[in-house]
Amino acid sequence: MLINLIGLDIKTIMSMVSIALAMQVVMMIFLCFLVKNYRGIKTFTAARIASLIGYSFIFSQIQPLSSTVGIGSCLLVFSSSLGCLGIAKFTNRKIKTRYLVAYNLAFVFIQAFLILFQDIFLFKTAAQSIFQIVLLGVAIYLLASSPNKSFIESMRFLMAVFLALQLVLGLRLVALIDNPVPNFFAPSKANSLSLVAVFIYTFLLTTGFTMMVCQRLYYDLRLAADTDELTKLLNRRAIMRFLEREVKIYNRVGETFSIILIDVDHFKKVNDQYGHDGGDMVLVHVAEILNTQLRDIDFASRWGGEEFLILLPAIGVKDSLEIAERLRAYVEQTPAVSGISVTVSLGIAVIDNHGDSVERLITAADHALYAAKKSGRNQVKIAKRMNLNSINDC
Repeated sequence: MLINLIGLDIKTIMSMVSIALAMQVVMMIFLCFLVKNYRGIKTFTAARIASLIGYSFIFSQIQPLSSTVGIGSCLLVFSSSLGCLGIAKFTNRKIKTRYLVAYNLAFVFIQAFLILFQDIFLFKTAAQSIFQIVLLGVAIYLLASSPNKSFIESMRFLMAVFLALQLVLGLRLVALIDNPVPNFFAPSKANSLSLVAVFIYTFLLTTGFTMMVCQRLYYDLRLAADTDELTKLLNRRAIMRFLEREVKIYNRVGETFSIILIDVDHFKKVNDQYGHDGGDMVLVHVAEILNTQLRDIDFASRWGGEEFLILLPAIGVKDSLEIAERLRAYVEQTPAVSGISVTVSLGIAVIDNHGDSVERLITAADHALYAAKKSGRNQVKIAKRMNLNSINDC
């Protein structure tokens, strides 16, 4: 198929590129209207528009060719610069805009010099190819160093597209050096290959960026569905999914795990004395303690109301007790930002020791928590060892 495309006449391939770019611009404009909560999409769309205008100048054959092709080349470099800026914004990376401006001005100066004094197609093509290769390298760096890994698969796809275009631009330059042509419209394999590469690249570029937007949307929607709005911890549905996963791992390989059920002591009094805003501050405060004091592999969730549930993978009774005691002491010794001091009661249950299913394990932890509160609060209780057929009170 690629050989057949290269065999087409230059004007036909130019028409295909123009139509494809116009359709991509329309799609990106719709994407701007549909997704308004991410930075960089409008900038990337502006880049695609600049690219369409640039190729329109190059393909127009308006005389003199040197001027129209030169303007088109400047617009294409500007488009690549805007694309880098859009990718930087979308991936939360910083890029110096003044450097991009200086870079584009340098290219404009070089193109103007070549048009006026060295109007040779090979020189102008070489300059554009080198400038484009550098900008593609910048785009690859921005993607590779992005701290946001929620759309890493689509970022890798886009990096592969940029790397492929760098290779094509390099090969095109070598081909033109071996077999120079007077202009972009002269029938040659190098020109045909370049246009086919543009046709494929523009499609893959727009597709890759759209994939990043969709993947990020999916990640953020799933995160919102799994996150408690107030505390930013996992919600009940999300932690249940992780608990079920841990039970499956235990049944398959025998890896133990523990859970800790936590309740804020006398929370009703906090609400009565400080209002619901004060109660919310306390819940957020406890959630922040859980986030900072637990291991990276642990999962903290808001179980409901003033209750929290912690999942501790690959850990038994002794270590769970140490963690629970540390959390209890930290909460007791660290007042909330508003100065409100609270304590917590905690109940521990370990798989197999206190249940063989999620439901039984949670029931055991709940009974242990009830025992802690009944014994005076601000303490930790471990569920009594239970058989797998029934759950007894602690």
